Amino acid sequence: MDELERIKKEKLEKMMERVKNPPIKKPVEVTDDNFNDFLRKKKYAIVDCWASWCMPCRIIAPSIEKLAEEYGDRVAVGKLNVDENRRTAAMFGIMSIPTVLFFRDGRLVDKIIGAVPKHILEGKLKQVME
Repeated sequence: MDELERIKKEKLEKMMERVKNPPIKKPVEVTDDNFNDFLRKKKYAIVDCWASWCMPCRIIAPSIEKLAEEYGDRVAVGKLNVDENRRTAAMFGIMSIPTVLFFRDGRLVDKIIGAVPKHILEGKLKQVME
């Protein structure tokens, strides 16, 4: 296979991947039922563990939405309501919210607990992506 054919093949594979897993530019609702499928969508994932009554969760929500908008082509960004999805919350030992979980290849690699500014979340995400 010559160089041109190899490049064509790579581009076609990338296009097909985008069709199968289009970039999602907003956070996805993650549940106990779809959690594992969610992690398989992309190499990197962020999960915001929150509850509707939690004011700090509401404070970081715009930052999570902005990260989804900016990184949605490379990172799966999800929101897990801990009140409605206790099994997944318990699996990761979520005791305080908001807790933001960072995954690489489906494995938890880091987390941030508490309401932090977007640049802190983004900095952690960039570390995970290195």
